[in-house]
Amino acid sequence: MLRLHVATALAFSAALLIGTSRTDAQAPPGADEAAPFFVDTQLEEIRLLINSRDWETLKGSFRTNAYYPADFKWHDTTVRNVGIRSRGNGSRSGVKPGLRIDFDRYSTKQKFLGLKSVVLRNNVQDPSNLRERLSMRFFARMDIPAPRELHAKLFVNNEYAGLYTIVEPVDRAFLQRVFGEDKGYLFDYDYDPATPPYYLEYRGSDPSKYVPQPFSPETNESDPRPEIIERLVFTANEVPAASFRAAIEEYLDVRGFMRYIAVETFLGETDGFLGDWGMNNFYLYRPPQNNRFTILPWDKSQALFGSPALTVWHNITDVADASRNRLMTRLLESPDLRALFLETLVAAARSASETVPGDARGWLEREIDRQTQQVRDAVYADTTKPYTNAEFEATVEALREFVRQRPGFVLAEAATAGQASGLPVSAR
Repeated sequence: MLRLHVATALAFSAALLIGTSRTDAQAPPGADEAAPFFVDTQLEEIRLLINSRDWETLKGSFRTNAYYPADFKWHDTTVRNVGIRSRGNGSRSGVKPGLRIDFDRYSTKQKFLGLKSVVLRNNVQDPSNLRERLSMRFFARMDIPAPRELHAKLFVNNEYAGLYTIVEPVDRAFLQRVFGEDKGYLFDYDYDPATPPYYLEYRGSDPSKYVPQPFSPETNESDPRPEIIERLVFTANEVPAASFRAAIEEYLDVRGFMRYIAVETFLGETDGFLGDWGMNNFYLYRPPQNNRFTILPWDKSQALFGSPALTVWHNITDVADASRNRLMTRLLESPDLRALFLETLVAAARSASETVPGDARGWLEREIDRQTQQVRDAVYADTTKPYTNAEFEATVEALREFVRQRPGFVLAEAATAGQASGLPVSAR
């Protein structure tokens, strides 16, 4: 049985760079310069100063990726002449635009606390405003590398523009923080809604059938080594069963992958690697010294949504063969990986429902309440949001009910599946 690993809380020093206007301060090698920015114990404020005509144009042409110059301010630190643009897929809005801020857009060496960019999510598809941040916090709690997030009030030209979620980008700075190096090959899985769902079928030996679409290179763009992606997909589909396990281990951290999928599954994610519309919302990274990819999470706004009784076999065994992910199907044929999947589901359920003395709420419900207390006033004051304050409260309460019921359901299903497979998985 898997032992529960609770991530050790990191103590961040909030003094770094606060009270200065420097954006190029040198930190010791390996230091996390952005740590002060991602302390999430209070609601932050971000201020943008932009030409008013540019701001109106950005909102009017929100479906384009045109950049506009602006000044960015956080506490006493100002970064001048950054680039901002509209971002998102279904969440794009001309009233409350999601934003990408590139600190180095007009000055290639300019950074903010070591960051080249950040994302400001508008949360227009989530009346609670919480699903994304809650999910990434839970991935991190389960010792799976994930972007850091926190909420902030955004002011544009000193007018309140609404509550946003600040998201750490998955880029070289993230890779350095998580893996201690950033020279490898990072791919964003770029789902195109205009194309059929993709379940990692083998498309042939031509690497251009995989890179740059749907696997978009984010580092080493001039030489992304697309043939390694092709080999990963080939191995997932074509290598005979007798040699599959050894072969796939060359191209994938299979144990990390199974834990990742189990956490996504516990969260009820329907738009992730095993999404309802095929694969979506993840990154793959491999270091320069080997071919083994690690999977990383992105965009969890559809997690913690729907029924808490969503089967843990959703899009694994409850769909037609043609709609099953080829990689996941084959990995589950290995008894130890099947056991790891079930054991991680159990660990996730226990972690989410872990109580503290004198408090019957589980960890995930306590986190919902903590974040709600932070953002409620800012949500109520946000006139750009496409939902009412009553809908905000109702969605938060639905989240609470989801996290109260989900652990027990998952524990029961995992125990039943373990018994059916002859695996020692306990729901206690």
